[in-house]
Amino acid sequence: MTLQERRDAIKAKLDKAKKGHRSTRVLQREYEILTAGILAEKLATGKAKKHLPAEAWLLCHLAHPDLWDAFCRLQGRPNEPSENWTTFDVVMLLTRKLLEASQNGLGPSQLPH
Repeated sequence: MTLQERRDAIKAKLDKAKKGHRSTRVLQREYEILTAGILAEKLATGKAKKHLPAEAWLLCHLAHPDLWDAFCRLQGRPNEPSENWTTFDVVMLLTRKLLEASQNGLGPSQLPH
């Protein structure tokens, strides 16, 4: 079974659990992990790379200093250059945090650190 097929099956279970007002935490986590796996596969094959602007792969602290500053504050880390965090990485992590916060009924101002 491919990652996409597994993700589709988990999505169906997740939708069914939501309709039945049952706990979805474990299914939601598995769905997010499978989604990340699919994205990683696409990146590895280069399919997603050609659809994103080149600046997505630049180091965030160089390409988008304001975004990097906000990211550092949110993460509780010093605002120092990093040779590891691309703009894509930062946006993906912040998006994940926003999704988790919204699922927990929190607004963006109440994001966990």
